[in-house]
Amino acid sequence: MSKLNGPKEIALTFDDGPDQLWTPRVLDILAHYQVKATFFCVGQMVKYNPKILERIVKEGHVVGNHSWDHPDFTKIPLLAVQEQIERTSDQIEKVVGVRPRMVRPPYGAVNEEVIQLLAASDYEMILWDIDSWDWKGLTGPQVARNILGHVTPGAVVLQHSAGGTKDTLKGSMDALPYVIEVLSEQKYTFSTVSALFQLAAYRERTCPVEKRRRGR
Repeated sequence: MSKLNGPKEIALTFDDGPDQLWTPRVLDILAHYQVKATFFCVGQMVKYNPKILERIVKEGHVVGNHSWDHPDFTKIPLLAVQEQIERTSDQIEKVVGVRPRMVRPPYGAVNEEVIQLLAASDYEMILWDIDSWDWKGLTGPQVARNILGHVTPGAVVLQHSAGGTKDTLKGSMDALPYVIEVLSEQKYTFSTVSALFQLAAYRERTCPVEKRRRGR
């Protein structure tokens, strides 16, 4: 996934939100350091927390699709995979008026059929290069080590902005400012995934006539 021999850019990504506990804390930290990130959002979380999604977009971050309720795509029928993705995109579009093209399969679980489905539907599958393992309830120093010990230019970092118990992601929140400061000192810049890989983050809006033609 990473872009070797490019500028020292890195993409911070946050999965499983938006929620009302951790996502605002992530946004506060990113705003303090003026860093833009990519949030792979779960559809039912968007439904429950639309104002948080609005804040994500308003503050200049990019939104991707992380399924409706986080199933393993390789363990459900292909039609159900498509429904998971489209229902989530519908919900995101309803709240903030953009329809994501980037999909991160839950757990990174895909097979050949899922890959073909995403490609045929003009979705970009986005995985990661560096797993912070923050969802395991690690301490801040442990999360920071997991990230900083594996950084290369063009890497995509996986963290979470929701999920688990009330204390699960405390280590991730503790680590994030330190990670940003250390990487900044090392002359890294922070990018969204779409900017890093020069991808269109969202689908172009269709005109009402075309929507009717598609039966939408």
